[in-house]
Amino acid sequence: MKQQFSSKNLSALLCVSFITLSSTVFSQNNSSVSVATASNSLEPIIVTATRSATKAEDVLADFVYIGPEEIAQAAQTSLTDLLQQQRGIQVSSYGGNGNLSSVNLRGTSNAQSLLLIDGVRIDNSASGGGILNSIPLSLIDHIEIVFGAQGTMYGSNAIGGVIQVFTKTGGGPTQFTASSGYGTYGTSMNNASLAGSIDDVNKTKYSIGLSQENSSGFNTLATNNNCSPSKQNSCVYATNATGYTRLGATGQISQEWSKGQQLGVSIFASSNKNQYPGSTIDSLDPNLPYGGPYNPLVGQQFNKFFTATGFTKNQITEIWQSVLQISAVSNSQQSIWPPIGVTSANDKIDMPEYDYLWQNNILIGEDRLQLLAEHRSQYVYVTNTPALTGCVDNCLVNQSRTTDSIAGSYELKRGNNLATLSLRNDSISGFNSKVTGGAAYGYFFTKEWRASVNYSTGYRVPTFNDMYSPGTANPALTPESSHSIEAGVNYEGRSTTGRLSIYQNNISNYIEPYYTAGSNLNGYPINIGLAKIQGISAGAQTYIGNFLLRGSVDHLNAIDENSGSFLPRRARNTANLAADYKQGKINLGANLTYSGQTNEYSIKYAPDYTVIGTNVQTNNPYTLLSLYSSYEFEPHWKVFARWNNVTNSHYQTIYGYNNMGSNIFAGVSYSYR
Repeated sequence: MKQQFSSKNLSALLCVSFITLSSTVFSQNNSSVSVATASNSLEPIIVTATRSATKAEDVLADFVYIGPEEIAQAAQTSLTDLLQQQRGIQVSSYGGNGNLSSVNLRGTSNAQSLLLIDGVRIDNSASGGGILNSIPLSLIDHIEIVFGAQGTMYGSNAIGGVIQVFTKTGGGPTQFTASSGYGTYGTSMNNASLAGSIDDVNKTKYSIGLSQENSSGFNTLATNNNCSPSKQNSCVYATNATGYTRLGATGQISQEWSKGQQLGVSIFASSNKNQYPGSTIDSLDPNLPYGGPYNPLVGQQFNKFFTATGFTKNQITEIWQSVLQISAVSNSQQSIWPPIGVTSANDKIDMPEYDYLWQNNILIGEDRLQLLAEHRSQYVYVTNTPALTGCVDNCLVNQSRTTDSIAGSYELKRGNNLATLSLRNDSISGFNSKVTGGAAYGYFFTKEWRASVNYSTGYRVPTFNDMYSPGTANPALTPESSHSIEAGVNYEGRSTTGRLSIYQNNISNYIEPYYTAGSNLNGYPINIGLAKIQGISAGAQTYIGNFLLRGSVDHLNAIDENSGSFLPRRARNTANLAADYKQGKINLGANLTYSGQTNEYSIKYAPDYTVIGTNVQTNNPYTLLSLYSSYEFEPHWKVFARWNNVTNSHYQTIYGYNNMGSNIFAGVSYSYR
């Protein structure tokens, strides 16, 4: 049955949102925080929304900013877990920090959102979406999340929005930081970074960071998993603890040889090895059921990526800045099953990419014209084994894709009025050209209060797995298309910010798996879906004395119009609360995250694509409480501790897979500035 906003739910959410936003005025009038402190925390410069540095108050798209302090306090928390604590975001994971995970921005899928690291796309070209479990949190300086279709700014995949990770850029006096810690599940983390400048803050800037993580892990196989030993099915997965090892490095150096003329290079490298439960057969005898008895095993998956980017920023004239960026991405994934029985496996995917971007920012009075041209080449080389894919004579995949893009945007500011118009054309090999556009308008009622409305379009090209994976491919797929509209009210004060957004995103040609009656195998993808995603999102943060308080609430209505079902692994309601207290050398904090019930579906179709049945599995609601603290016992030295999932909540974000129980992580850090 189709689900729509009920007047009761909508009224409740609007009341909470009104109270949240109204409290910002009271908080500002009763705050003693200095302007400088508030500016550092609440008035960030946002780059992702417009591809140019823009004050937060002038950004018309809805966004979330995660600063360095919030990242530092996350301690053992992974990037995925940190994102889960943000407004407008839901996550799903196969278990611990090193395992595969996905992020949903405002109800869209992981493959419908774009992940950038320092302006470089980090996609899994084979399966789609960002590779979140391969990014060490300790190497990140800050994060920007921009919601809504961003096709005119970034092309394919930015239907739900963009997550951009920024590393340290250097500059100014030398800064050195290092930390080491140990916690539950035999988890150890060590990291160090160095940043600064040589000769002069406006000349050579540099930064380097290193990270190492290791964990023995825990049993991620839940008792309700169909392959759990308690189910007594033919498949029997291992119940061993499955851990991970992650290494990371980042570096950047740039030279400004004269005012406005800068040349630099940057790198980001990561290697993640995680274990996962599985099983294999020890006989191919056709007289035995399923080919033979199944034996449990622990598989291993390796993810490695390396990005190298060269860039130059040139102030051609007083009004014209040119930015040229050339990047190469080496991205590989390998799945290995040990030689148990007759179905050991060693599947490998290499996904190199090359991107050439030329961006021009031209000032026209108080306005800004942006023109860009981009060429992107993607390649996928796959070596499959029958054990994982069932391939026989089509186990090799060798495919490529190129995209040539031109785009322009115009930003206008007149008194209390803001407006942006943008247009983009992408010529994609194997598909028709895609044209996307956007228009946004904002009006300042006062210096602090602003209302805005935003309309934009986007699209997603089918992944290489969708079109070429052995046994589950459909080469006839066409790109998904989206139309997104949002309206919002923002408050930007000295010590308080608040945002309320109401949005709708319609996605046509939605790609979903096709199962026939009696089929329990992976379905091949088809373009039959229309997804309608509606929601309301509100959040605020404020300083009151020594406290920083944050809160958000989201209500989502995400419907597959073809089947009438709620989109899988999406909760209707989520909320976050956080409090941070600083007094002298002491820092204390708490975070509370709530997620409502989610469902997973296996939809059966008739040959004419009508729905003939639906199997539903349910993940229960959950609430997570985390506590953290730090104490500076000597100048530059701190001890810190974080207690995640204090109440030991047993919860699942993917049916049949456990997440971490109550766990503690503690360590010591050194910082020289």
